[in-house]
Amino acid sequence: MLHDTIAFSTDSSTREFPRASDPAAWTPADLGRSPGWLHDFTPNELTELSALSRAARRGESASVPDGSFLAWQMARTGRELRSGVGVRILRGLPVEATTPREAGMAFMALSRRLGEPMEQSRGVTLAHVRADEENNPQGLGFRAAGTLPFHADLEDVIGFLCLRAARCGGTRRFASAATVYNILATDHPDQLRVLTRPFHVALQQPHPDHGHSWTRLPFVSVRDGVFNACAYPVHIKRAQRLTGVPALTAAQSRALEVFNQVADRVAVSLELRPGDFEYFNNHVVLHSRTRFTGDGSQRHLLRVWLSMADFRPLDPEHPIRLRRRPSVSR
Repeated sequence: MLHDTIAFSTDSSTREFPRASDPAAWTPADLGRSPGWLHDFTPNELTELSALSRAARRGESASVPDGSFLAWQMARTGRELRSGVGVRILRGLPVEATTPREAGMAFMALSRRLGEPMEQSRGVTLAHVRADEENNPQGLGFRAAGTLPFHADLEDVIGFLCLRAARCGGTRRFASAATVYNILATDHPDQLRVLTRPFHVALQQPHPDHGHSWTRLPFVSVRDGVFNACAYPVHIKRAQRLTGVPALTAAQSRALEVFNQVADRVAVSLELRPGDFEYFNNHVVLHSRTRFTGDGSQRHLLRVWLSMADFRPLDPEHPIRLRRRPSVSR
């Protein structure tokens, strides 16, 4: 059963690390017993989604009105992200009856009921996620066809809308970072000790204090009794190319490897369907994707990053906290 509170055991007399007893510390079996994270749109909700598409077709702005069925459903989604398992999947948008533009406007309308869309790469707030190896010189994961490590993105929430699924491969996988933390505390305390110390992480904007394009964050932590993961292996890898960043130690590389292995053991696999909406709390849920074994260019998702009000407390060096601080003059 899910609750609206976040709690942790703080008995440190027998454990070096406090155990995460947060509702976001789930196993695949827990999700099977609490199916509220997965929702099929009802007929009433589909009628309202059709109205959003028609508004987009007429060139009007699409928004979800207060008191609507969709408004209620997105409020529930927000609660699940904020204080539940940290993931919500909504299924059934009839994408075959809409254009990508219309589907995108409906996606943004629903997403704005959760939070504020934030700028992604190249200044967009709605990104197209497609495999494009030829035009991907930086090896960006959302344009590559290979397997991605378990990771989170830098914003509070990441959302996806599937327009087309891959012909073969590209299965979505996601796991509880809090559950991985609990397993590491018991089975791999040496690796967890490393992961609770700061790693250099690449930033999108210069640091407001020192101007470098990196900050330092623990990969996992418990602050003020609340679990947080800064599971950013891609940004850690990018930071290795930046001036002033030391090379990863053997212990750090091993700890990241073990973290990914444990996440793989406790992950849920889900085949994406056209019309699926996915939302993940980046501070507690990891996501990944298997390799495309066929033509990955078939797969087409839309992606949004959302800033959420009154979300989990974060490390002062977290990118979300940094962007709210004024830059010092240099």
